[in-house]
Amino acid sequence: MEQEVYDLPGGKMEYGETQRECLIREVFEETGLGATPVLLYDTWNVIFPDYQISGVFYLVKTEKIKEIHLSREHQSYKWLSLSENGLNDLDIAYSKQMIHWNFDSIIEFMK
Repeated sequence: MEQEVYDLPGGKMEYGETQRECLIREVFEETGLGATPVLLYDTWNVIFPDYQISGVFYLVKTEKIKEIHLSREHQSYKWLSLSENGLNDLDIAYSKQMIHWNFDSIIEFMK
């Protein structure tokens, strides 16, 4: 059986939209959560034979989580630990880049 992998909330920017506005909209559309961007943490591009992904990653604060409301484009969600182990369930397009992150520093910064 193939392992189920997850991606992160995100999507295409709308015309005239800033990266921060896109982040807030996409997180809300895909999870129902309000997000406040704190810091632009990382950017990268990954090119595959059929498509390209541009990653723009912000550290965010969310409102108190009561319930997740997934968009129709998602079937399930999973909270992943902010660690190398958490990358095991993440799509390789993300985990390949995020393996270089300093997870302990991120956790300390977000306290």
